[in-house]
Amino acid sequence: MTETEKKKLLEVRKTIKGKKPEFKQQNFGARKRISDRWRKPKGHQSKMRHKFKGYRRSVSSGWRSPVEVRGMDPRGFEIIVVHNVQEVEKIQKHQAIVIGGTVGNKKRMEIIEKAEQLKVIVLNIKTDKFKAKIAKVKADKEKEKAEKNERKKKTIEDSLKKADKKEKDKEKAKKSSQSDTPEDTAEKAEEQKAEEKKEKDDVLMHKD
Repeated sequence: MTETEKKKLLEVRKTIKGKKPEFKQQNFGARKRISDRWRKPKGHQSKMRHKFKGYRRSVSSGWRSPVEVRGMDPRGFEIIVVHNVQEVEKIQKHQAIVIGGTVGNKKRMEIIEKAEQLKVIVLNIKTDKFKAKIAKVKADKEKEKAEKNERKKKTIEDSLKKADKKEKDKEKAKKSSQSDTPEDTAEKAEEQKAEEKKEKDDVLMHKD
């Protein structure tokens, strides 16, 4: 089939599809449980089955695309579904690809890059928008990771500072206890007991 013949057949298909009615089940709007997908009209007195004027059209021959261009996209490319880079490498000039719905973003990006390299048309993705979206997601993840590391670093620094302060307080207390006389130690112990008693009394008062 030559390019001229293909173009003519694509125009014929466009005309047919432009006039083609929507084939729906009879009485699909009368009851909620009746779906609008096509079912052959039945019933002895069915007006649709008898093809009366003013009723919905029934499925009949003559509405399909010409066999030679059936399954092609509007530009005349044969549509091939791909799931990996190896399948893209087998694509020929008269074919265009559709990336499978189960393919993840990482592999999808690899397929797009390979398609651009081989000058293969991707039909179901706007490559520029998809690339921008992936770049944004990647940047957001890196930013989130950097913030997480910063928080972790700050937490470690705070815990080290607390540990150092605790150690210094211990050393200070040890030195002061060594320099104190027995009378001072006893006095401090009494003061500590008094403070503990006061705290207990406050707690009991609040409970009441």
